[in-house]
Amino acid sequence: MQIVARIVDLLLDPANLLGLLVVAAALLSLRARWRAAARRLTWLAALLVVACVLLPLDVWLLRPLEQRFPAAAPPPRVDGVIMLGGAQRPRATQAYGRAALNGHAERMTTFLQLARQYPGAKLVFSGGAGDPGRDTPPESDTVRLFLREQGFDDGRVLYESESRNTWENVVNTEKLLKPRQGEVWLVVASAADVPRTVGVFRRLGWAVTPVPVAYAVLPDPQWQPALALTPAFARIRYGLHEWAGLVSYYVLGRIETLFPAP
Repeated sequence: MQIVARIVDLLLDPANLLGLLVVAAALLSLRARWRAAARRLTWLAALLVVACVLLPLDVWLLRPLEQRFPAAAPPPRVDGVIMLGGAQRPRATQAYGRAALNGHAERMTTFLQLARQYPGAKLVFSGGAGDPGRDTPPESDTVRLFLREQGFDDGRVLYESESRNTWENVVNTEKLLKPRQGEVWLVVASAADVPRTVGVFRRLGWAVTPVPVAYAVLPDPQWQPALALTPAFARIRYGLHEWAGLVSYYVLGRIETLFPAP
């Protein structure tokens, strides 16, 4: 299932789709009887680029996800803070000996800020390698190193290092903590991930308060053409990944509603 999810994720990347269209068109053009089909694929590739440049596809995909759960004021009492994996670059950390983070690094800095704000709260990180078929270090290695680099006692944190996706993050964390009714738990997650993440917690009967961070688009952006295609492709892929994740989790029964709301 994990490998299938990775393949689908790759196919949702507009850059990969563009490459496949170009290669297919080139191969079809080698035979005279297929050249008409090759021209159609070439036009389709061109239309894909034009759409990504002229239409705010990334905003249309990401803004509904990111604005679904508005950020709330921090509660006066917190029993625990959970951070799920996804902000770490474990292989780069291993290669260079410093905590390497990606574009979701605000998860890490917010987790650290909340840990200092609530010194009595339990602290939990859930995230494994998440990369089948590769000898990738667990994300928890990067978290431990990052906290030490920031002068924080990484021994305060409980680590769950076996999960490979959001469903396993929540299931394994629930087994580890066995939360009690009435406890207040914060979950730090990238804003676009929050609907699916909260939906999984609810599916297990665990009420949590999300802390959305790492917004990819502005709440009311001024549209302009995407002159830089690489970041536009990355945001479109991210949005498609999350919408596909909501659909698949709903079909698999991992969330109770297709688009969880507050």
